[in-house]
Amino acid sequence: MFVSQWEVKLVKKHGSGFTLFELMVVILIFAVVAAFALPQALNAIKDYRLNADGTSIASMLNVARMQAASQFAPYRVVINVAAGTYWEEQLCGNTPASVDPNCTSPYNPYSTPRIVGGTQYISQGDSFSSCRPTAISAYPGEIQADPNPCPDPLYIYFNTRGSPVSSTGNPVSNGGYVLYITNSAQMTEAVTVAVGGAVSTWLWNSVSGNWSGS
Repeated sequence: MFVSQWEVKLVKKHGSGFTLFELMVVILIFAVVAAFALPQALNAIKDYRLNADGTSIASMLNVARMQAASQFAPYRVVINVAAGTYWEEQLCGNTPASVDPNCTSPYNPYSTPRIVGGTQYISQGDSFSSCRPTAISAYPGEIQADPNPCPDPLYIYFNTRGSPVSSTGNPVSNGGYVLYITNSAQMTEAVTVAVGGAVSTWLWNSVSGNWSGS
């Protein structure tokens, strides 16, 4: 029987395709791979955001320290725990009350707050805590205890030497300042300002029950 050239091409074209069963197998394989990979990818994104928040706050604290020392003026970083916002602010320092009525103390803010760089926002899904979260069994770095009560806002002050102090200019207690950041996957990072002024970030390992520098 004679078969035309057009019919041969048509047979070859049809024979080179996939059957419905083969397509279903491929789709099933992709679905299984996605089911395993998607949660890990989402956790990786959450971990990245958590680390980014900690790094951003640590950077702002270091900038506030340097500006306080270089400008010979006290600064503070304000963390609104409930709202998830934070900013850097220059304080009165040597400005007399005759110039600004709010400047009755070097560590008071100006009547019109001198905000540096604007308000920053925590990543979606992350949250702040000024006291150790209940799931965490140890303090990071040199921190020895929580403030009582847990402050909101949390104010972190630096004197004209760039050292952390209280709102009255006295040395800080409890081993320094600490801010905890927790995401929706219950991963926790901490940012600490030690009594000596060192700013550090820490990541909580729920398996070992320890903090590690991040």
